[in-house]
Parts: sequence; C-alpha cells; structure tokens
Amino acid sequence: MDELRKAVEEVELVDGHAHNIVPLDSTFPFIRAFTGASGDALTFSPHSLSFKRNLKDIAELYGCESTLQSVEDYRRVNGIQSICSTCFKTARISTILIDDGFEVDKMHYIEWHKSFSPLVGRILRIERVAEQILEEGLPDGSSWTLDSFIEIFISKLKSYPL
Repeated sequence: MDELRKAVEEVELVDGHAHNIVPLDSTFPFIRAFTGASGDALTFSPHSLSFKRNLKDIAELYGCESTLQSVEDYRRVNGIQSICSTCFKTARISTILIDDGFEVDKMHYIEWHKSFSPLVGRILRIERVAEQILEEGLPDGSSWTLDSFIEIFISKLKSYPL
C-alpha cells in the first residue's frame, strides 16, 4: 500500500480539459470555479458538498480560514501569478489542454499559462468556429447553403495548427 500511495503522490497530472485562467479583476466570479451554475442557481452553490469540500481544500492550501471571503482575500493579496504557481505546483500538473472557446472577459491566453506547466496545448471548440463563420457571413454577402458552409468550415479547420 505504501508503494501505491507513493506512486499516486508523485505522478504528474494532465489536465485534459481546462479553461483559461482569468485575472482577479475579471467579471467572471471566483465562485463559478466551483460550479457550472450561473444566474440565480449560483446562489445555491455554497450549499453543495463539492463546494464545501473544494473550499476546505483550497483554504488549507492557502493557509487561510475555510470561508469564501478568506480565500478571495488571500487571492487578492497574493495575486494571480502566486496562487497559480502554488496550485499548479501542488497539483503536479505537467500538461494543460485548454478549451479557449469558453470566452470570458480579460481571460489569459494560452501563452500566459506556459509559465505554470511545461506543456500547454489547445482544444479547438469546433462549435465556436462554426458560430464565428456564421457571424462573419459569406464574403460575397450571398445566402448560406450547406455546401458553402462545409467548404468554409473545413478550410477554417485546416488553418489551425496541429
């Protein structure tokens, strides 16, 4: 059992579906890091078991009281660089794959994350690519057909680096 425990504690992790880290002054509320909820549903988050457990763990990591206010104060005082460094190092994350199709204000882009992990890659959210194509419209202003969309979509997908 000791060998297994040691192996688990020493293994480096791959975060296979992360989202961009946002600065502390983003309008994306910190509490949303604990849940997929938004709007009125967000008010129920602090009552969930997963929220309470995660808050306890992060407060222990930061060495502060296990309250949302204490954790947020710690983050504000120490800054995003310091807290990210602490979290990534403690979690032993060696690779981050970022789905940057989830857009929020002031989010840090892929390059920024490279100071915390040796390998950072991008997950291309193809539905966001499709949305952007439709928002831009056809170059000649004509109406969409399935064939015209597919042609542009495939061309756009091929333009992304592997």
